Amino acid sequence: MRFITMIVCVFALVLLVGSTDAAVIAIADPTTQVTASSEIVGNFDRIDDHIVNGSGLTGGGHTNAVKSTMWLSTGTSFGGDDLDPFVIFDLGAAYTINSFHVWNYNELAGATDLATRGVNSVSVEYGLTGALGSTVAGITNFAKADTTATYAGEDFNTFTPFDARFIKFDINSNHGGDNNFYGLSEVQFDGVPVPEPATIFVMMAAGLPALLKRRRRRS
Repeated sequence: MRFITMIVCVFALVLLVGSTDAAVIAIADPTTQVTASSEIVGNFDRIDDHIVNGSGLTGGGHTNAVKSTMWLSTGTSFGGDDLDPFVIFDLGAAYTINSFHVWNYNELAGATDLATRGVNSVSVEYGLTGALGSTVAGITNFAKADTTATYAGEDFNTFTPFDARFIKFDINSNHGGDNNFYGLSEVQFDGVPVPEPATIFVMMAAGLPALLKRRRRRS
């Protein structure tokens, strides 16, 4: 019975390795770690640095004017229709993802609501390698942005936490926008690093002597 208790204690120690508070994951090099199927060149080539670095955020939301912080895919007569739009995020390491926040495309041009270009139907896929292989259950759509200057975005936190390095937004439709554009303003992932096997072994090795000493005292 005491030996079983010791095993349980060691198992609890392993769990504690990854039990630190979750935080926004910083993508070290967005220029190489965030890619999209397409983007309009010139003033709209924004996917590779702005979408994950917080530059588009003002207070708790995203402004409704076209900024250098909103990504927009190519579209009809603007580089050609993107028939398979997607965005892939490389987090740089494996993380347990607890939640993520999406600010959809949020453009208001005069009286024209161009937030309809934002992502609607979507599949969120993930994996520890670029091959992905899994899909987050229960997420099928991103809500349309509200075109206000204080747009707060949308939080996703009801799914079962999952381990991933690569996350893909596989986009199936927009909110009825023009020219078959697809857009996003900002994305943030929240999680904790997945401990390396060597780290787990070291933690177990550090804890075992104390547990064994305690067991000998009780014998």
